[in-house]
Amino acid sequence: MTNLIVFGAGASFGSDTSGTPPISNKLIDSLISFNPEGWGRLPGEFIELFRGDFEQTMVQLSSHYPHSLPPLQRVMAAFFFQFHPGPNNLYKKIATKIRELSWKGILVSFNYDRLLELSLILEGITPICDRSCSNPREIEICLPHGCCHLFCESVRGSSKGVSFSGTSVGTNGPITVITNPADFSSRIQGDAFPPVMSYYEPQKRTTSGMNFIESQRRRYREAVMSSEKIAIIGLKVRPHDSHIWGPLAETPAEIIYCAGEQSIEEFLTWSRNQRPHLTSRTLPGNFNSKFNDLLWEMNIAV
Repeated sequence: MTNLIVFGAGASFGSDTSGTPPISNKLIDSLISFNPEGWGRLPGEFIELFRGDFEQTMVQLSSHYPHSLPPLQRVMAAFFFQFHPGPNNLYKKIATKIRELSWKGILVSFNYDRLLELSLILEGITPICDRSCSNPREIEICLPHGCCHLFCESVRGSSKGVSFSGTSVGTNGPITVITNPADFSSRIQGDAFPPVMSYYEPQKRTTSGMNFIESQRRRYREAVMSSEKIAIIGLKVRPHDSHIWGPLAETPAEIIYCAGEQSIEEFLTWSRNQRPHLTSRTLPGNFNSKFNDLLWEMNIAV
């Protein structure tokens, strides 16, 4: 059995004092600023709805303007691609401890940004998907929602020559990782298909690389069910995300949940209802304030 650390949007947002992606209720304004000619031209009523509930508004947008989703998704990927960990980023500090102690747990990120992956690479650790790692310079990372820099290579089309409904088209095939900014920009601007990244809506539907997403969600379930202890950082309880919370309800593992006050209350309610006879504990507070406690809980402290 192993230990598992699960990172949600609150973890990336709270991983540094600046230079991190916004949380969901601030995301629309950041996207408008980043892409005024796309996200900024959405009808005003949608923009206001996005400020209240981003996921549900994506459902309404896909119903009214289904062909708008792929180009908006490409822009969203470009937005998340721009974030890099600074020297004080908490992901980087965790990566340092992982390297120093040769920690062999599994890392799960439900985020679209690359902060965790880049932090590991900066510490000389290679993140690997789909298999456990015996090499001390490798660690398994699981991406059940994909990431902004993953592309499916089975289907290509020009962004100016293809238009399709984002929630009714899916591709399968080999996945490539694009890290060079120029190559990434070329793919984002030229490809009709967005990166392998689930839409930010309740069903977490995916256009590109569905086979990769499905395999990562299976691996996530396997890892959750075989873990001894699971730390969850900044991941909001959304029961409709059954691929996330279903395995967590079933696992015999001890769960340590770190988040703000409102999220803590939601987690405790979920835990009482879904895990009444299993061990769940909370660390109320943000990622930074509970950082040392989290390291100690997950055996990454010295």
